[in-house]
Amino acid sequence: MRRRWLVPGTAAAVLLGTFGLPALLRQVPFFRVRQVELVGVRYLSPDTVLAALGIAPEQNVFDDTDAIASRAASVAGVVSARIERRLPGTLRVIVVEQVPVAFVAGGERLVAVDGDGRTLPYDPAASGLDLPLIAGADSLLVRSLAVVRFTDSTLFREVDGARRTPLGAVRLELGATQVLLAGVPAAGDVRAIAAVRQHLDAAGRRYRELDARYRRWIVVRRGLS
Repeated sequence: MRRRWLVPGTAAAVLLGTFGLPALLRQVPFFRVRQVELVGVRYLSPDTVLAALGIAPEQNVFDDTDAIASRAASVAGVVSARIERRLPGTLRVIVVEQVPVAFVAGGERLVAVDGDGRTLPYDPAASGLDLPLIAGADSLLVRSLAVVRFTDSTLFREVDGARRTPLGAVRLELGATQVLLAGVPAAGDVRAIAAVRQHLDAAGRRYRELDARYRRWIVVRRGLS
């Protein structure tokens, strides 16, 4: 039988590297947190996120960051958060925010909502949000707008507002034109609308309405009324 020998000094080094090194580095002032980077913060106020982190003045980059990530994830409007270390003294906080899809009138101000109709704490003035306006957090409207936003950002940016028709269809208002949807569209439906719009624009053909309520067909209506 072949015997394996481990030099005592080597064993101590292995144990130190596995268990003791991070603990020792936490005591080194050189690794104190001096800078915090926020990544992914687009709609929320950076000051709000920083205040929620609760980073102590003596925080070391090798301290456990799970609690900081949990506090960041608890901020309203944040879906998830994780922390990266950047030596010698930087913590990078990477957050994923809930994506707003519409504005709803809320008293004297506009309130942003996501694709599930949940209210988001985003300040329109501070974040520069430009979203379609809807009368209320109608699930049909917000879900439709969410599909449009994630499928064709160009089309979404042109949508001024959305309404539910008396027959339960969705009317997207794009300036002087409109798009009719039978309900919450599939991604393929949105891409088909984008292709028709691109073709009409390239041909210089003006239109008043694109009616996508029919399976496999998009009806182009011209004229003023």
